[in-house]
Amino acid sequence: MDEREFTDSKTGKLVWEQNGMYYRFEPNHLPFKEFMPSQNLINSLLNTALVLGRLDGQTQKLSPEEVTLLRMPFILKEATLSSEIEGTRSTLTDVYKDEKQKETDVQKALDNEEIRNHAQALEYGLKNINQEITEEIIKEMHKILLQGVRGSDKQPGEYKITQNAIGKRQDTLETAKFVPASPQNTPFLMKNFVEFVNNDKTLNALYRIAIAHYQFEAVHPFRDGNGRIGRLLIMLILCKEKILCQPLLYISEFFNRNRSTYTDSLFDVSSKNKIEEWILFFLKALEVQANSSLQLIQELESYKKYLQEAMAGVSQSPKMHLVVELIFKNPFITIKDVADEIGMTLPGASNLVHKLEQKGVLKEITGKKTRKLFVAQRILDIMESKQKL
Repeated sequence: MDEREFTDSKTGKLVWEQNGMYYRFEPNHLPFKEFMPSQNLINSLLNTALVLGRLDGQTQKLSPEEVTLLRMPFILKEATLSSEIEGTRSTLTDVYKDEKQKETDVQKALDNEEIRNHAQALEYGLKNINQEITEEIIKEMHKILLQGVRGSDKQPGEYKITQNAIGKRQDTLETAKFVPASPQNTPFLMKNFVEFVNNDKTLNALYRIAIAHYQFEAVHPFRDGNGRIGRLLIMLILCKEKILCQPLLYISEFFNRNRSTYTDSLFDVSSKNKIEEWILFFLKALEVQANSSLQLIQELESYKKYLQEAMAGVSQSPKMHLVVELIFKNPFITIKDVADEIGMTLPGASNLVHKLEQKGVLKEITGKKTRKLFVAQRILDIMESKQKL
């Protein structure tokens, strides 16, 4: 770590580790006492809060059934994009397809599992936060995230006991771009972190979430998986603070699209005290992605309504609308899925699936005569679309 880059380190201090002959950055405890938002930052906060309010308002208008259909696709989309920042190659389509047809590429199968773990970790956190985010919840999320995948040998669910670093794979502690908090100080910093997240009343909640994300990455409490857990915590705190009633936001799309700015902005908080610049970037990410979520909800709901109406004119079966709902849970579907999920005979399920195929809603992709797999490509296209700035 180059100490010359640290020209204004008010959020922490550089410490020379004489035994290892390297510098590390020890973050100060939260809150940062010298932080005072400018008018520009206040204006950005108001804009972001307005859009998040619109998203939450739209979400609250949805029926419980509609929320159920949307919740997992959004969670999986965020999980896919957050994992992509860390180097996974799988797409949302890959994850959905893997549930019906096992992936033969070993690396991609592991990537798919990482994404599913990410989704399960968030679901665990949302189910268990109650009124507070605890260290135990964070550790358990970390354990779920790394179960059976890359990093599973790095003490999942336990704080680091050896010094870690952020940089290129071949970097040492001496050459890494950033060396975060020491293992010795990590427990104290994490105790302060959850205290700040749960109880600080000096800052607006959105400022607090931005600063909390920076602090978590500066502490880097685990040996692996810190970026993904840090981004999971964003959604967890948004829901804990009742800013969003459901996790229908995928902020990692913005971070992924602006990856260099994302990592540089975090580094500049430590090295140049650019707290406001980081919060402005973070608020922009929330604003852009909230608008993107609103658009995605509208597109999915509009297409579902269109299908329900169109298929009502094709089939008199009272169960056709249930098949339509199934393909929104997973756009890949088999005749057996329909029979099992809806409680139909195989011939009856086959009849409904083939009506959807004839209408162009589903397409068979295996070319087989038995064990056919169908895909609702339009739903995947909507889910995979990325908003352009």
